[in-house]
Amino acid sequence: MIHVRRTTRFTRRPLALALALLGPAAADAAAIDPVSPDPAPEPAAPQATFNSSFLHSSGGAVDLSRFERGNVTLAGTYRPTVHVNGQPLPGSRSIAFRHVANSESAQPCFDRNMLVGFGLDTEKLRAATEDAPATRPLGDAAICGNLGSHIPGATVDFDESEQVLRITIPQAFMRSQARGYVDPEFWEQGENVALLNYNANTFQVRRDGQRSTRTYVGIQAGANLGGWRLRQLGSLSIQSGRSQWQNTQMYAQHDLTAARAQLTVGESYTSGDILDSVRIRGVSLVSDPRMLPASQRGYAPVIRGVAESNAQVTIRQNGYIIHSTSVAPGAFEIDDLYPTGFGSDLEVTITEADGRTKTILVPYTSVPQMLREGGSRFGVWAGQVDETSVSETPFIAQGTFQYGLTNTTTVYAGTTASNSYWSGLLGAAVNTPIGAFALDVTGSRAAFRREGVRRGASTRLRYTRSIASTGTNFGVAAQRFSTRDYLGVADAARVRSLLRQGYDTTGVGGERSRFDANIGQTIGTGRLSLAGSLVDYWGGRSRGVNYTLAYGNSWRSINYNVSVQRSRIGDLFGRDDRRGGRRPGTDTTVYLSLSVPLGTAVSAPNFGVTHNRGNDGDASTQATLNGRAGDHDDVSYTLAASRSESRRRPTSHSGSASVGYRGFAGTYRAGASRSSGGSTQYSLSATGAVVAHRDGITLAQELGETNAIIHAPGAAGARIESHAGARIDRYGNAVVRSLMPYQLNTLSIDPIGASHDVELESTSESVAPRAGAFVRLEYNATVADSLLILATRPDGGPLPFGASVYDDAGQPVGVVGQASRIFARGALAGRQLTVSWGDGESEGGSCRILVPTELEGLETKGMHRSIKAACVDSGPGLAMKKAA
Repeated sequence: MIHVRRTTRFTRRPLALALALLGPAAADAAAIDPVSPDPAPEPAAPQATFNSSFLHSSGGAVDLSRFERGNVTLAGTYRPTVHVNGQPLPGSRSIAFRHVANSESAQPCFDRNMLVGFGLDTEKLRAATEDAPATRPLGDAAICGNLGSHIPGATVDFDESEQVLRITIPQAFMRSQARGYVDPEFWEQGENVALLNYNANTFQVRRDGQRSTRTYVGIQAGANLGGWRLRQLGSLSIQSGRSQWQNTQMYAQHDLTAARAQLTVGESYTSGDILDSVRIRGVSLVSDPRMLPASQRGYAPVIRGVAESNAQVTIRQNGYIIHSTSVAPGAFEIDDLYPTGFGSDLEVTITEADGRTKTILVPYTSVPQMLREGGSRFGVWAGQVDETSVSETPFIAQGTFQYGLTNTTTVYAGTTASNSYWSGLLGAAVNTPIGAFALDVTGSRAAFRREGVRRGASTRLRYTRSIASTGTNFGVAAQRFSTRDYLGVADAARVRSLLRQGYDTTGVGGERSRFDANIGQTIGTGRLSLAGSLVDYWGGRSRGVNYTLAYGNSWRSINYNVSVQRSRIGDLFGRDDRRGGRRPGTDTTVYLSLSVPLGTAVSAPNFGVTHNRGNDGDASTQATLNGRAGDHDDVSYTLAASRSESRRRPTSHSGSASVGYRGFAGTYRAGASRSSGGSTQYSLSATGAVVAHRDGITLAQELGETNAIIHAPGAAGARIESHAGARIDRYGNAVVRSLMPYQLNTLSIDPIGASHDVELESTSESVAPRAGAFVRLEYNATVADSLLILATRPDGGPLPFGASVYDDAGQPVGVVGQASRIFARGALAGRQLTVSWGDGESEGGSCRILVPTELEGLETKGMHRSIKAACVDSGPGLAMKKAA
């Protein structure tokens, strides 16, 4: 059975519930069968009757006939948002609604191709229903009516007020797809646009009668043309009247859907996952894992098992359920788990139909190189080295490849070739019960005219482990050992440059060894973490040691953190550098912070105190008060006071204040500070964007990689939900930033803030954009006068409650509510409205209301203009035919 719901923006549910309790329901509705369209069905008998004696309407009559047949959906073509099994499909599509026998409401029609687009697997359906004579086969003709007669168990529900068509199809008849899958057919490359993204700030210091001003402007300019994204990033610095422009990056990029990759021409960086990252100017083709379904990105193990009956499989991680599904008897496989960071062991529980359970423990840890079984990833780069630290620009070609060999093993390889340079890498990553390991070996060969050939090798080991029972997490620990003559491609280019300048590079070498670690431990309700690195170099260069030990926790509403950071350049044990006669440089800093909200409201300000002290005796303490204000938290403010002390300088004090505003056209901030030394600082900053598109030029907040252009003419002032500060401008446009590429994004408009004379056909749209796209979403809006009419009969009596109101074209524009009030919407100025009630010559009646020709300047009650008018009788019976 197809259900059609139709409600107005102002819900009638309480009224409908009350009316339903007043009288018995009529006979059950007849079943709907798919038949040829019937353009003019006869009105069916009332579906329900109501006893008006239970309603009090200030002595006036009550007309409940309009509720007897519910809300009828008219035949025509609609563009609803389609939900299949609870998941919205991208965009909207035209669907024809036709009248069918025994139904007052028109029913949606589907053809075979449309159902296949919804995910229906016709082969599964045919195999399951070929021996079911009651099921009608799918043909080329459209199905209008009972979809369940062709697909057993299928249902359709249409919510006309929200323009949402909800379809359910049994999972047994659907194509097998990973969770989060969006068909590339629905990926939208978006509009042709030109854009300018900016981040500008200026800072002025006044001291002893002198001024010093520094200004910085960061710019991202570009255009989207025919699927290509052109971008140029640069910055302009101005100081003391001198300006300097620096080009950061310029490139053109395009999707290659079949390869699930991005083609980039211009300046880019090689991937650092396997080989060292190098900036190049050339061309690259690199896998984009975002093109995979969300449940196929990153590494997660495949869960395999055997069920003895129709069983429930529940997967837990750290005590939390992360997946649950039903499986048929026999072997099953679950390969669409969402990746969860570096992982923690999975507990898989199989619950049989008779209640018996079986538990399997699956190890789950990973390192960045790991992929799912059967998954692959590649990258190819070719061009010139474009590193600022390398004076020359040698040609370079680099390639990497990863492949998920088994459920627990990933193999990977990479190679780099440049001027008289070559390196190759082989490695593997393994998931084990005691953690995940990745081991790779790189060999390099660099030929120089003066020094001959230098060959070397580098071995790298990475490890990660999470132990839920103890709350311990080893993020990534890496150890690398290199021989003296091992050189990376950038190091080889630097050596070549030094040789050409006449330097002796015999003793020059790169890193000898490197160790990085990131360890976390839960202690009570707090978290202790240790992050550090130890680097040792060839050629007599100093050893570098850096680490940070931190602990964070909260008590009631108070959050506090304490950390110690230590950096050392020189010998690990602090011994003298005998060649230089000096001790290695050491810097130790202790940092404390405390923050507490001043209230329980969401917008309550927050008070914080920070203190840090170094081993040289320098120390500073700062107190801050920050918060937000405004109806939508668009205004932010910060007040701060600080005290600094040093052995080399007298103690100083300073105070500062800043205020910011986040609007639809950008974010702006102004600040000022004053120190006890007599210096004053002023700052101004602005971030935002300008986008030129087919509907005009729109000012916007700072852009993300992937964005949307919303076009809703007439809805100026309406806000975009879940996107702070974004709203429709006076031209009906808005730009929404930071959409998720290749995934379904739902954008909703909040009509609050727009004119009350505007009605949106739909307030929510879904789209799956390509990376870097500016997709266009159009929200159709109707701008019509809205009017609150206090109408009475000529004798002053009220009009019948529930009576229908029509304009002079016979279109419904409202209904009589309590106290004889009418809320009408449409082109009302100067119109003659007709109020009709009842269905017969003896029971029915009508009267007419003349609306003034000028509505501006009328009295306003609440949100709407209001008038008082007399409804003049126009004789018994219906004065005009109700609109079909």
